[in-house]
Amino acid sequence: MDLLLNTIMLEPNRWTGDRLLSRPLVDLLAPIDGAGFKDLELWGFHVAQLEADELAHLAEALRTRSMRALCVGSYPAFHHDGNEDDVEVARLERVVATSAALGAAIFKIFPGRVSSAEAGGAIRKRTIARLRALADRVGAEGMTLTFETHGGTLCDTLESTQTLLGELADHSNIGICFQPYSDDDTSAAIAAFDALGDHVKHLHVQNRDATNTMTLLAEGDWTDYGRFLPHAKAVGFDGALCIEFTAGIVPAVGEIFDVTMVLGNAVRDRRFIEALWQAT
Repeated sequence: MDLLLNTIMLEPNRWTGDRLLSRPLVDLLAPIDGAGFKDLELWGFHVAQLEADELAHLAEALRTRSMRALCVGSYPAFHHDGNEDDVEVARLERVVATSAALGAAIFKIFPGRVSSAEAGGAIRKRTIARLRALADRVGAEGMTLTFETHGGTLCDTLESTQTLLGELADHSNIGICFQPYSDDDTSAAIAAFDALGDHVKHLHVQNRDATNTMTLLAEGDWTDYGRFLPHAKAVGFDGALCIEFTAGIVPAVGEIFDVTMVLGNAVRDRRFIEALWQAT
């Protein structure tokens, strides 16, 4: 099992409209390394606009610190027409090329930005065609393409995910980035994980309390990771396990985002995961 830190947790503007970076990713490598994380999932917006010299600098900085960008995440839309579609295609290709240059093994995406219930007719046909082309493109670079189980996509329910996998069954480099569909039902999460079986190549973990506030993995009300993670190991999961979010990523009103505090919480989550994995 490869234990990754997702760089999205270190950008306070992750959910703003323009997603303007508060710090370039290369400047975050020192504190990430200092916290003991060597394997990373890169938030797509951290690398989407890198120029050639910036990309070379980032690759060298990772190499110097013996860090690996094992995964890059992207959020493409496949429902646009005309110029908007052309822009989206070019944007996605740029992230794919950047991921390949960094030596990523996994290219993780939202499978479209339209829910499975709403993506009918031409939108679904176009999305499937684009996913096929993307699987071929990343496969040529030696990458696995994983679809994140997330609301508002073609993988927003277990059934829709299984349908999509069936439609793309002829592509051997497609898998699932699993995160629980239910907010507060660990048994349902385990059942969905089992139903997807060997398709799960990648796990995202986060937890929240009853007020929807991000917590440490061990302290949240959404998922009992003390049950879920030992089960995942017991049934043979050995892929990429990524700490996506942790406590403190959204500062209280009037407070400043504290990278050191967030990384400290991610370390606590890492130790929790490692203890569970070693005990199983």
